Amino acid sequence: MNGRAIAAAFALALCAACQPADPEQAQVAAEPDAAADTLSTTTRDGPVQATVTLAPAAPRLGDALTLTLAVQAQPGVRLDMPVFGEALGRFPVRDFATENGVTEDGGAAITQRYRLETPMSGPQRIPGLRVEYLDERDGPSDAYRELLTDELAFAVASVLPEGAISDELLPPRPALPEDAGGWLPFWWPWPVAGIGGLAALIVAAFLWQRRALARAQLTAYDRAMRRLQGLERRGWPAGDAADAWYVELSDITRRYVEDRYAVRAPELTTEEFLLEVRRAAALSHTHRQLLSAFLAHCDRVKFARYSPAADESREALETVQRFLDETRLPAVADAADAGSAERGRPPPPGATTPASAPAA
Repeated sequence: MNGRAIAAAFALALCAACQPADPEQAQVAAEPDAAADTLSTTTRDGPVQATVTLAPAAPRLGDALTLTLAVQAQPGVRLDMPVFGEALGRFPVRDFATENGVTEDGGAAITQRYRLETPMSGPQRIPGLRVEYLDERDGPSDAYRELLTDELAFAVASVLPEGAISDELLPPRPALPEDAGGWLPFWWPWPVAGIGGLAALIVAAFLWQRRALARAQLTAYDRAMRRLQGLERRGWPAGDAADAWYVELSDITRRYVEDRYAVRAPELTTEEFLLEVRRAAALSHTHRQLLSAFLAHCDRVKFARYSPAADESREALETVQRFLDETRLPAVADAADAGSAERGRPPPPGATTPASAPAA
């Protein structure tokens, strides 16, 4: 064999070595698209074509990357797309979406889109993505083939300023004066003053609440007596007027109990009110029985359409008046006794005199 024949054989062998192992598969190297700011590569294997696109082509650290895998197949070819996140372990996935479509000739067109995070700056690469497919154009088949896309190599720019960064240490700061004791000597009074002011506000609110309750208890008797005297001046009810009259009398009693013993009385039913009254330790057993009998009498008039006689109404009002006199606070009782002595009238009956309930 002469030298020309040897050279021809060597050229043929070199061309054969440059061809892909699979004659039907071809890959196109990744090329940046400056207009779209993307980096893409396309791989073909027989009836299947896969395009991988990365945007932006030159990301900075912290930018979100959009990786798109678009696969098209001829009619009669079944596609099996990569599993979610396969070969993307180093890139955290923010979002993922899949779109299914059809090509112009009726084949399958599937797109997978990932939103990735840049893990670090410097050279990076997207590994090849594996697409499996089943070619059934010539009849049913169970022989899966695979298409492996080309890698995408790119660089992630750093967020540090451009230019060389000096590693020279700054000179130390001047020493503090010897008499400087830090921030504590200057600032400690403020937290102490704040805590003291808050404590003073809490104490003031507590005392104000106690005084407000005391004022309500002291004036509960006066308010109830004024309303009771006004009801007495209206005269004893008869007929249909008895209902409204007893409602007013019951409300006077309930509101007095509310102010005097801090019991929410007007909004409760009779049963609920009596249950709350039992919890009032300052109210004696005799007065609890008195209230129970009195309210039962009022309910009989209001709900059972009972028509009381004038004597019964007078006895009911006197019962309420005795209840008020016997349960008022000592300060109110002393003031009332002094006023009665000045007017020459005997003081009202004391707390030791039990009040009788009106006859039902």
